Amino acid sequence: MLSVTYLCSYLYCPRKLYLNLVLGLQEKVKDVTIKGKIRHGAYELASRREKEVIVGLDSKKRYEEFEMDFRRMYNKVLMWLISQNKKEVDSVGLKTLDLYKELWPLFVIECRERSLEVFEFAQKNSVFGEDLWFKLPKGIPELYVKSDKLGLKGRVDNVEVDGDNFIPIEFKTGRAPEDGAWKNHMVQVGAYMLLLSEHYGKEINYGYVDYKEKDRIKVVMNPFLKDEIFELRDKVNALLEGKDLPPKLENKKCDSCGLKDECFNR
Repeated sequence: MLSVTYLCSYLYCPRKLYLNLVLGLQEKVKDVTIKGKIRHGAYELASRREKEVIVGLDSKKRYEEFEMDFRRMYNKVLMWLISQNKKEVDSVGLKTLDLYKELWPLFVIECRERSLEVFEFAQKNSVFGEDLWFKLPKGIPELYVKSDKLGLKGRVDNVEVDGDNFIPIEFKTGRAPEDGAWKNHMVQVGAYMLLLSEHYGKEINYGYVDYKEKDRIKVVMNPFLKDEIFELRDKVNALLEGKDLPPKLENKKCDSCGLKDECFNR
């Protein structure tokens, strides 16, 4: 059973995937990996701790106060995660304060959006405190799904629950394209749609890629995306079962690859 991330890695560079999975070569951790790890971890931990903020909303609290409650909670979570990962942060040449300054604006936006969503729901339905918490639509962070039928498995960053619909959300810290989403990110979200469709026994036909510099990008399932996902799955399986090292790409991707020397010496 293949991890969905292998499909994305194949699109990036089949040779690198072969070096990783077949020959067991691993590149050094990069700063973007650490940033993504902390960002994902902060979203997951904050989603598990937001109950303490939400149950504190009563009919007299102003929105500005409520948003500030969310900010204080997210701030504690982010600072704690950075401190817990300090060795890795230092190992890639990042400074903890600079990392905090880079990531915190993302969570300010998240606090504003989430607090407003909850506040408006409370006002519209005249429900507060513990009752508000139990009646709010819930999201599912870091949901692990797998399918023997599809031959795929993966962990979705977040699944938003909207009525009887389940929407996969992937958070990305890297640069977004000028238009739409990167192809490998579309494949990743598409694969999660297929996995969630089987997991919940209903069709899931859209999801989102959440880039740090721009609004969410919607990814809609269609026959072409579905065929591409299955084709990639079969190509990755063939690569892992084969004995031939894929050819070098020799493009700008190679300059930033942590396996460049090992790759070019083979």
